[in-house]
Amino acid sequence: MEEERKDVEGYEEIYEITRSGRIISIKTGKARHRNGDAYGYANVHLHKNGDRELAKTFELWKHAAFPEASQAEYKGRK
Repeated sequence: MEEERKDVEGYEEIYEITRSGRIISIKTGKARHRNGDAYGYANVHLHKNGDRELAKTFELWKHAAFPEASQAEYKGRK
């Protein structure tokens, strides 16, 4: 069973965020992670049209609006 995903606001069709807080590149299908830890990032650089923006993963997760999700389901660093 695959984890529920939603588009990252402002980066639709580029990135998705999972219910547990992983950022997934739609183009490659891979999670943005560091040192083998898929949940290691507190911040992530998102790229769009040649521009780069630093975003907090927890804020992206909160705005993704998983209605029945509790903060305990978020596995990344806040």
